[in-house]
Amino acid sequence: MQRTAIVHIGLEKTGSTAIQRWLSVNRVLLWENGILMPSSIGFPNHTKLVAACLDDGAIDNIKSYQLFATGYTEKAFRRHVFGALQHEILSDRTDWHTLLITSELISSRLSTASEIQRLLDQVRPHVDRVRVVVFLRRQDQLAVSRFSSILRSGHSGFDDLFIDYSPSNFRQLPDGRLVSDDLFFYDFEEILGRFESLPATSINAYFYGACNPIQVFAGLLELPSSTKVSAQERHNPALSAEAQYILSRLNSLKTVQFASGMRNSAYRKLQRSVESEMVGPPRAVSRQCAESFLHRYADINRRISSRYGHSGQCFSDDFSAYPESVDYSGLPGQVAERLSFYQRQAERLPDVEPLPSLLRYRLKRMKVYLGDSFRFGRDRTSAYSLHPNDVAQDGAR
Repeated sequence: MQRTAIVHIGLEKTGSTAIQRWLSVNRVLLWENGILMPSSIGFPNHTKLVAACLDDGAIDNIKSYQLFATGYTEKAFRRHVFGALQHEILSDRTDWHTLLITSELISSRLSTASEIQRLLDQVRPHVDRVRVVVFLRRQDQLAVSRFSSILRSGHSGFDDLFIDYSPSNFRQLPDGRLVSDDLFFYDFEEILGRFESLPATSINAYFYGACNPIQVFAGLLELPSSTKVSAQERHNPALSAEAQYILSRLNSLKTVQFASGMRNSAYRKLQRSVESEMVGPPRAVSRQCAESFLHRYADINRRISSRYGHSGQCFSDDFSAYPESVDYSGLPGQVAERLSFYQRQAERLPDVEPLPSLLRYRLKRMKVYLGDSFRFGRDRTSAYSLHPNDVAQDGAR
């Protein structure tokens, strides 16, 4: 029986969360159709695998949290995650034909040859071929949509949407390590080049906006034609200008992640309150700004469209959705009262890790060292040898 690994690498802001939630909802269908979607490496987003593949000394916000939560060193965490995945792949179930890996962080975190090799080393021994799946989004649209996520992660600026934010996602980097938004988001030749020419590996590239990502996935997985592929609820939507401005000011007061790697859950709860209460049209940029940003990648996009465009799919040249001009100069005065209200709430939140939370994590780490399976529930390393209804989602993000 021929076996294939489908490795979905993103990009971010191309419906990855919707795809993953759709896969989670249909996990029984996957099971019944011979598709193995591991759960030990995070479910439905395989973020633990991405964190484990990062080079030693390259610690992003996700890996920082995982090291804090488990108490492992980098090498021990990698052994733990890789061991759990291998145990799961080699579990009692042997009738699968497709191994499915999905995380948008593969494209936005892994860039060195050693990191890509670690990822492929975990799947190649078990399959005959690897299919890399990526959804590409026009860079200006990606940047505008992504800015809301940048603010959620702690950025304290408002004026410039087209910033190079990727270095801020890393808490620590080895000497000489290059990190930039071009490397992870906008230079599609660079991103796809990491997988081109690798043995027994092919790339399926799709243009976001020209296809339904969930429908694409149903086709790639060869699921029955009756499978429901209707549009999912939107996740991580773009925020209003009012919400973005308030978050940028609050982020100068509080951090979304403590130095230890623990997430600041209380502050993230306040951020979500701002998002839900300060609703309105998404933040806009002027047409000229969008066109100028996209122009940087015009040559790259032409080459990518030539190599990977199919069935008429390519990047649109339509900028009509952008206004001719944008003026947010009056925004600070308009939201001053609400900002003051949220600032008072933020000031009451802790600036250091709450002791009860620290104690809970220390207890978890102690149980890990004692060989207990507390961290992953009922032996999560072999969870997919159980029926998928027994697999609970693991909040790995």
